[in-house]
Amino acid sequence: MQNLRIIFMKPTTFMLVLLLAAMGAIMTACSTGSYGRLDFKLAVNDIFESGQVLDNYNYYYIGPDAEPVAIMAIDKKYQLTPSLWKEINLTSEQLKAWMSRIDNRYRFNNRYDGAFILDQDGNQVGMWYSHLDWTTIQRGDGNQLTIYTPDTTKNMDHGGSGVILGSGGN
Repeated sequence: MQNLRIIFMKPTTFMLVLLLAAMGAIMTACSTGSYGRLDFKLAVNDIFESGQVLDNYNYYYIGPDAEPVAIMAIDKKYQLTPSLWKEINLTSEQLKAWMSRIDNRYRFNNRYDGAFILDQDGNQVGMWYSHLDWTTIQRGDGNQLTIYTPDTTKNMDHGGSGVILGSGGN
């Protein structure tokens, strides 16, 4: 017990222990949320970019009708809660038109990436295709899915008029 008192009487040791305890508490708090995630895979890019529309999925998008910012395919076993996502009866022709317009092969900035949408238990509930790489995903009771629309102003300046390429003046 005497040795323990000596260790904690040293200010640097005490601060180190306090810092480690605080970091542990923060990491535990951040990791215990019951949220899903996006699992980025090139196979999902291939599905979207081939123009293949899968029968067992409902399709949603956000952004302009001619060039969506994000496209989701949700397994029909799940029900998307009402949100800002626009549901579409997607055809192969429409998907191919979107892919032609997006033209991902030649993009250097804001490349679209495909991902499997996983719920908080790691179950695949859908697919994602967007240049935005995050969203909030939660599966509730009765296979209800809540998937927030991502921030579409991610690469805009404060005036909402242009892409931020770096810092500094105009």
